[in-house]
Amino acid sequence: MAIIVLDPGHGGVAKVGGSSPNNAVSVPRGILEKTLTLKVAAYAKSVLQAAGHAVYLTRSTDVNVGLAARAAVASTRKADVFLSIHFNGWPKPTVQGTETFSFPGAPSRSERLSKAVLGRVLPVTGYANRGAKFERYGVINPANHLAITAAALLEISFITDPREDARLTDESYLRSLGQGIADGVTVYLAGEFPLAATRIVEDGFKAKTGGLSVAA
Repeated sequence: MAIIVLDPGHGGVAKVGGSSPNNAVSVPRGILEKTLTLKVAAYAKSVLQAAGHAVYLTRSTDVNVGLAARAAVASTRKADVFLSIHFNGWPKPTVQGTETFSFPGAPSRSERLSKAVLGRVLPVTGYANRGAKFERYGVINPANHLAITAAALLEISFITDPREDARLTDESYLRSLGQGIADGVTVYLAGEFPLAATRIVEDGFKAKTGGLSVAA
């Protein structure tokens, strides 16, 4: 049995401890990222619990939790895995893809988790592989986690793409995303690290400088 903390990105109505209440908004329906992350995390939690793991969410309602406080949930629980779940956005509706992040210089376990989750979520979205990348997101900063914890951040898709907006109304799709996340965590815990598809898409989008979901 592993101890797993899933972090549904954003929440609430005000910025708290570096965490914005919401970033990406779907087009044209206006579905909020914070609503989607909570739903998908709940589905992933259910799958992982059924497999016998101890699973905790950093939030279970529409509240915001500061970045350090989110990481502290993992530290307090002595978590093996911490995964922050997000959706992305961009003004150009044709930008699309799935990507994960680990912190530069973090223990290799974090990169392995990042790759394992990407490898299992990509087949669910069916979108371009944007890669397992490195970024200095506070919520996955190893300084905020125990040495035993693998910490990664997932950007499932760009909800500013109208094709994705339509899919997000389908609970079976959200459930499949939760299953993909759970499968990725399971692959990591099993010590299997198949690489995601080798073709990485580069279309000019830079998460750090222009993305709508960077506050984590």
